[in-house]
Amino acid sequence: MDPALHAPLNLRPLSVRPISAKNVAKQLGNFVEDFQARTTAAQGGNTAVTVQLQKLKDAMQEELERKK
Repeated sequence: MDPALHAPLNLRPLSVRPISAKNVAKQLGNFVEDFQARTTAAQGGNTAVTVQLQKLKDAMQEELERKK
């Protein structure tokens, strides 16, 4: 018999603070670098996650450049 399914976590923000696209791109870039360093150190990792994060960072950078 299959194990019981659990519903995904339901996250709700406690507060909202606006952030610029430039700031998001910078923070996301820092996170991607840190994530890559951790997964490389662990001798493996999930490259699909890294690729998707890099695509998101690139899209944020493109949006920022279009706004200039």
